[in-house]
Amino acid sequence: MKFDIYTTVSSRRLMKRMRLAHAGHAFAFVGFVPSIVGSFFTLLLALALTSPVLAAKPDTLQVRYLDEVVVSGSVKETNELENLPTAVSVVSPRQLQEGRVESLPALSALVPNLFIPSYGSKVSTPIYIRGIGARLGPQTVGLYVDNVPSFNSSAFDFEFQDIQRVEVLRGAQGTLYGRNAVGGIVNLYTLSPLTYQGTRLAVSGGSHGQFSVKASNYSRFGKNLGASLAGYYKRDDGYFMNSYTGQKVDASENAGARLKLEWQVNPDFKAMFFGNYDWVSGGAFPYMQVDSTAACFNEPSSYDRHLLTGGLSLNYAGNGFSIHSTTGFQYLKDDMWMDQDYSPRPIFSIRQQQEQRSFSQEFTVKSDFQGRYRWVVGLFGFVDNREVDTPVALEKGMVEVLQRPLDVMMERMGAPLRLVYASDRIALPGVYIKPSHGAALFHQSTLEDVFGVEGLSATAGIRFDYERTGLDYRTESNGGDVYIVFKPPLPMAPILVEGDTLLVGSARKVFWEVLPKFALKYQLSSTTRFYLSASKGYKTGGYNEQVFSEVLQSALAESLMRNVLRQIPAGIIPPMPNMGTKQVGGAASATGNLSVVAGLPVTEKPSMFGMPPAVRSTPTVEEQASFAPESSWTYELGARYETPDRSLSLSGALFFSRVDNLQLTKLVSEGTAGRTITNAGQSESKGIEVSLRYLPYENLSLFAEYGLVDARFVKYETLQVIGGDTLRDFSGNRVPFAPRHTLSLGVSYVYVLPSGSMIDRVMANVQYSGVGRIYWTESNMDSEGNTLYQLFYGLTKARIVAQKRAFALELWVENLFNTRYHAFLFEQNDLVTGKTNHFVQRGYPTRFGATLRYTLDR
Repeated sequence: MKFDIYTTVSSRRLMKRMRLAHAGHAFAFVGFVPSIVGSFFTLLLALALTSPVLAAKPDTLQVRYLDEVVVSGSVKETNELENLPTAVSVVSPRQLQEGRVESLPALSALVPNLFIPSYGSKVSTPIYIRGIGARLGPQTVGLYVDNVPSFNSSAFDFEFQDIQRVEVLRGAQGTLYGRNAVGGIVNLYTLSPLTYQGTRLAVSGGSHGQFSVKASNYSRFGKNLGASLAGYYKRDDGYFMNSYTGQKVDASENAGARLKLEWQVNPDFKAMFFGNYDWVSGGAFPYMQVDSTAACFNEPSSYDRHLLTGGLSLNYAGNGFSIHSTTGFQYLKDDMWMDQDYSPRPIFSIRQQQEQRSFSQEFTVKSDFQGRYRWVVGLFGFVDNREVDTPVALEKGMVEVLQRPLDVMMERMGAPLRLVYASDRIALPGVYIKPSHGAALFHQSTLEDVFGVEGLSATAGIRFDYERTGLDYRTESNGGDVYIVFKPPLPMAPILVEGDTLLVGSARKVFWEVLPKFALKYQLSSTTRFYLSASKGYKTGGYNEQVFSEVLQSALAESLMRNVLRQIPAGIIPPMPNMGTKQVGGAASATGNLSVVAGLPVTEKPSMFGMPPAVRSTPTVEEQASFAPESSWTYELGARYETPDRSLSLSGALFFSRVDNLQLTKLVSEGTAGRTITNAGQSESKGIEVSLRYLPYENLSLFAEYGLVDARFVKYETLQVIGGDTLRDFSGNRVPFAPRHTLSLGVSYVYVLPSGSMIDRVMANVQYSGVGRIYWTESNMDSEGNTLYQLFYGLTKARIVAQKRAFALELWVENLFNTRYHAFLFEQNDLVTGKTNHFVQRGYPTRFGATLRYTLDR
């Protein structure tokens, strides 16, 4: 058997600002993996030089789409892809081109129950499958490019170029793919220079300043060596105005390059190396109030990213088995600026810089497809180090808001003095290092003709998954000092009181998971199959760095009040309870388990910034910063039918998923202290999906994709004031951000002109895709108790192409009818006015343009 496998290069993380506490295990793991890789490479080479190979049936799935055939294979599955006992969609290059799918979010239109929205920048690309997804934090759906995993959703949205196929596996895929595959898996594969040789060039321009150029070349040197080189550049002027600056807020520019080398050493042994680089720079977050037509904010709003992904794959085909090695490396460095109050006033801004290095290694040994019994055994390991530098700035407007409770408190105490902030800006810089590493052992077996019943097969698998994750942090406040200003008749000069606080500490968590899978498949005929499956998924837990904005503000308030009481002369005001005896310096340090914050136990926390703390039991800082793993069970009943000539293909599935410890992204303090991840009890997701493809004539293709999901909270207790009432239970509410319906319809036609015509052929296609309804909050309501959701909406795109030999001219339009909709909506309190605002990101307007292509196949 022959398989193409893709991998990545190893690297070691150099920590810049701090030494990692307890990092010895992680670096030992990094050092150990390359030795395994070297030994494994030696073994593969020896097998390649000494062992014979038997011709085996390849693991392939042929997908017909007009005159196109896509062949795909898997290095893990013990079933052929067309017989997988799970819902799978395979998208061909022509489908991607006709749908103008140039990045991951546009893939939604081609797969049922798949929804990938755009939330204002490429810093986060959430993927929702069957009502299961995540806006921030660990991803719920895994992404693999040439078999190399991505460890951060900030790396998900990149430019597609020369994609050979896309596979979307829906439902929990934990047994073979491990962590962060609760909802499913998206596999992308690029063209191989050993199977395709040619040159491609495309230049495109359109409305809103759109311009792009793409070029690639695939060459074969002799029979056994191939190489490809590709590059692109793309830009646009943006779509939404910032009325404060008078400029477009979301203009963008990106570029990238890709190198791929393949070497067929002999008929049994194959090696492949690839490297991808992607650069993004531009405006971001065009959030505006729901009744506005433009954003209006004064602080910078942008996102820049450098993304490098590399891979090395080794493949040996032996006598009845195959061995695969996939080594992956990914480097991510980005810089995000956001005006977090989204207003023209100087209140609250944030800058987030990430730098991440991820190394992964997977070995699999797999049987061929010749006998009744098939198996695969695999070993997976990874090391991931992510450093986040997140300085939060409380601007002049926010400092004025924080001044109010200080004035109120002094007045209530009858104190003849005021506490006045010494600066009109408080900075909360913080550096957070998040190391993690893990390992897994997995196995899957498939047995045909179970109990002697022809066509009945059983698949069972299990995975043992280990992960150790941590957080090392150093965050402080700058500008939190106050003056004690005495009122007449006290003849005293103002006293400067230090209030700034320092938090330093670390925390570690270890997770163990067992991920089983069971499936039955019955092949009624060569064209009809039924399957029943149950599988477990797992999404890793971790730590929230954004929650430290609120934690630090609380610590700053405590430190400030302690120091103020020390500086006020005796007898001016009576001592306050629990505040008069502790010695506190100008800064405080929290280490280890964070048992001390600003010289106090962490159980003492102010009720609001600037107000005295009340002694009560509150979580430790580590508990506030951490969130638990999420797990799920998915049960699925499905069927596939295809006519013998493959002109008609029909598939469908009924599914039910139960998620425990559901992870949700929530606004902290109504959006005034950033966002954080929390666990929300349990949820259930059930529904149906259907895919239909029909070729009534040789040059005509029709398709329909429909998905229906009912995703609701089963258990979710919380405390939130809505419409004057305090709600404590959201059970029965719909899970936010996941659409209830997804629908896609399309028709494509190719007309071939007679020989000698000015044009060889004309191609045209129209696609309609719709989603909804989408709820925006866990309560499914706004702050006043009104239902809050996006209605079902649909977008239409069309394309017509005239081709003459190697040249093709394409005219295209997206959102043909300029449908208006909200891609994203959230609520946030205005601390100055006390009003709750609704901010939205509007969907893209009508866009149109032309593309000139040159394709020379050799």
